[in-house]
Amino acid sequence: MSSSNSERSYKIGELAKLSGLSVRSIRGYEEMGIISSIRSEGGTRYYSEAGLTIAKLAHRMRNLNIPVTTIQEIATKRRDFETGDMSSAAITDILESLSDELRGQAARMLELEDEVMRTLRIIRGCRGCQNLPSAKTCPDCPMEKSDAKTDLSQMIWHDS
Repeated sequence: MSSSNSERSYKIGELAKLSGLSVRSIRGYEEMGIISSIRSEGGTRYYSEAGLTIAKLAHRMRNLNIPVTTIQEIATKRRDFETGDMSSAAITDILESLSDELRGQAARMLELEDEVMRTLRIIRGCRGCQNLPSAKTCPDCPMEKSDAKTDLSQMIWHDS
């Protein structure tokens, strides 16, 4: 099915494959007003290029653990207002809040990356060690003796 301006359209299965979303998610997003389709006389759903773009973005956002309700708010909030000014103010608030959350998430990821790198420096000291990997069998173990122990190194080294 093609629209009058010859824009490419996609059946739901194609959209799922191209966007990375499941057919079920696409249907759910459609029910929530995030994405829309045009139905053929036979009931087949067709999605536009804009629908594909939105589906891909929604997939990226979900992969970053952005709640579906936030995605829905971004996609639908504009429709709640009579003027662009009011709509803009509401959407600005949503996007500023999302930006703050993403910055916080990025900072937490950088902290974890730093811990992984510090742990790598410690554990590389175990290369070539012929002892069993435990505090009892390796008295000079870098994992045990390091002043730079990390939570991650403790996770690796703990005995249950």
